[in-house]
Amino acid sequence: MALIVQKFGGTSLAGVRRIAHVAGLVEQTRRAGNQVVVVVSAMGDQTDRLLKLARSVTPNPAKRELDMLLTSGERQSTALLSMALRARGLDAVSFTGSQVGIITDDNHADARISEIRGFRLRDALRRNRIPIVAGFQGVSPEHEITTLGRGGSDTTAVALAAYLGAGMCEIYTDVQGVFTEDPRQFPGVRLLPEISYQEMLELAANGAQVLHPRACALAAKYHVPLRVRSALEPGAGTVIKEESGRPPPTGHRLPLEKAFVRAVTHSEDLCRLSLIRVPKKPRCLAQGVTQLAKERIPLVFFAHGVPTDNRFDLSYIVPRAEFGRARRIVGQIRQRVKAERLDVQPDLGSVSVVGPGVGSDVEIIAGLFTILSRLDIHVDAFSTAETKITVFLHRPHLRRTVAALLKHFGLKK
Repeated sequence: MALIVQKFGGTSLAGVRRIAHVAGLVEQTRRAGNQVVVVVSAMGDQTDRLLKLARSVTPNPAKRELDMLLTSGERQSTALLSMALRARGLDAVSFTGSQVGIITDDNHADARISEIRGFRLRDALRRNRIPIVAGFQGVSPEHEITTLGRGGSDTTAVALAAYLGAGMCEIYTDVQGVFTEDPRQFPGVRLLPEISYQEMLELAANGAQVLHPRACALAAKYHVPLRVRSALEPGAGTVIKEESGRPPPTGHRLPLEKAFVRAVTHSEDLCRLSLIRVPKKPRCLAQGVTQLAKERIPLVFFAHGVPTDNRFDLSYIVPRAEFGRARRIVGQIRQRVKAERLDVQPDLGSVSVVGPGVGSDVEIIAGLFTILSRLDIHVDAFSTAETKITVFLHRPHLRRTVAALLKHFGLKK
């Protein structure tokens, strides 16, 4: 008997009919002789509705109270799905994150899991019950309800799979798996039957919405096998595992050591803040990064220019949702380091090509920049890693850049 953790997102639970469909999928897994633990998100766009409701009361709701409000969405899903399973004759029981002992730090709205004390979870499994766990939430050592941030239900599912030593963690979503790009925006892209943890992490961190980066990193850390599949359409989906050496289908055989592009992803919501002509002094580089980290503002990219006349430039790329806070912090730093000015590009995006060895393959790098040159697209910044190349450019150029790269690297049907 295998133990399988199944996570269902909000789209899969958007209404009574879909909840009944999910109950059927869980029942099918259980009838096949497996133990099942289910993790659920809030129904449909319930989280967005609760956020809107909170901001109709006050434009700046306290994070603690927001966590109390938002966690009610997942609690609704757990209870309803448990009822649906019990109506099918299966012994299911709903739990909040705190009830199954998901202990987090005390950072409201963006907490990190520190440990799992899953006594009630293990007891339910011993009794042959199906635990339905509210994703996205936990409890701090001070007994405060916390949330894990957007995509936190993925993280809950992987954390429970790691804790229980599950044979598989299945992430059910509204697409059939991981594609060479988002099939909702770029029809004709190909489904990937498998992908490595590292490649998936790069895709997720650079714009792919199918799996949260924190969940992918946790799966890689604890060697949790993942499968991303559709809750609405049948199919094997995409398996995410240690290594995936299988190249994309092409009309010719690739050399064994040749790097190749497995997928492309993009992000539309970035901005850049640049301090121009900063005097070269000790700790100038550290101040910006340290302050942004202190305020828990994600730093997508950081670069500094070559010193000229004992001055240099510093650039920070952050999510556009954090633009206001980041601009305030970087503006304060400008005063301290005595930069000549602060330049802002609020309409930035990124395009990343991902695959084994792409970051050190000169042919792939050259091909990427040849495409950009032909399209007459200015590159604001770029970065490389072993399995990724990312270019930052103005957002209006994103779609035609992605379309050209998909064609160039043969990633469409």
